[in-house]
Amino acid sequence: MATTLVNYLDNYKYFVTKNPLLANEIEVALKWMSYIAAGRFSRSTVVTELIHSVSNLLALVNDNILRKAAGIPVHVNVAVEKLQTLLALIEYSEVFAEVAARRISGSKGKWLVIASIQFIKTVIRILLILKYDQGLQHSPPIKPLNRRHDLSQLCEGKGNPNAAAIISKNVEVTFKLKRSGRAVRTLDTAPPLVSRTWKLPKEDENMQLNRLPSKLTEEYLAGEILHVCRPLVHLLSLQAFGEFSWKPWLIAFGMDATSWNILRKSKNFNQVEKFEINRRALSLILYLLRSPFYDQYSKCQIIAFLKSIIDNVIGSGLILRPLMEYIPEVQQIYFYTWSL
Repeated sequence: MATTLVNYLDNYKYFVTKNPLLANEIEVALKWMSYIAAGRFSRSTVVTELIHSVSNLLALVNDNILRKAAGIPVHVNVAVEKLQTLLALIEYSEVFAEVAARRISGSKGKWLVIASIQFIKTVIRILLILKYDQGLQHSPPIKPLNRRHDLSQLCEGKGNPNAAAIISKNVEVTFKLKRSGRAVRTLDTAPPLVSRTWKLPKEDENMQLNRLPSKLTEEYLAGEILHVCRPLVHLLSLQAFGEFSWKPWLIAFGMDATSWNILRKSKNFNQVEKFEINRRALSLILYLLRSPFYDQYSKCQIIAFLKSIIDNVIGSGLILRPLMEYIPEVQQIYFYTWSL
């Protein structure tokens, strides 16, 4: 039995390695299935989140298989790689865990699962920041592979044998001399002797993505800790002031806005970290869709807008009416103020 299972796993790894784009299409198809199933039947929420979680976890597993085949590790530090992988597993399955807990155990089970998940995530992120100097925490914690770009050499079955080794070093392509400030190519990134030139190499997208995280100083470290701890603080404020109080909403928004205002001032972040800062700025807009602001202000405007489309656009009701019925579930599931 064990041997048969190992053979199946080996065959699956071989399939993914040889057909990375086809594997990606399967993952996308599963996500579309989750969107189509939303609001179609009584237990569609659980089924939708199960399919969506499976699609994300499958993508994570497939990316891991492809990274190993191409020699591209998630991180040069094995401990960091394991923590980031665990964090990704939790993030991709947390919504399904919450929905399933609510279906099985009711409200108490739901909040117990939410509190447990957010506590574990916060501990992992603080470890990554304080112990391993991983700087800003990204969402998702492991960036999905760009199958067409990152693994083009793997798909073609050929390429520079040193490319994967260069990426796995997780180092800069060049460094500056202390006295003169001149940029010099590192030994790890030097091409074969016959193809060397005096020109400095240009960093490609992989090098940008694998650049070492910026070290956070006291001010920026405080800003990032504020952002990371906000989910737990929000949960505690919900317990203290009630689920429908404005105080938890204001506390969460204040912590997020303060953290973003601190971090955006830094000029030393790399391109990936700047993108994360911009993502967090956009995520502040989601507070318009979070309770109690949504219940008292946004809800009526959104429903009126959808109804106007249904009344004026022929055939739109086939899509928008199920969506309108599913909006309360979507709002309760996705627009958390405790998620990162």
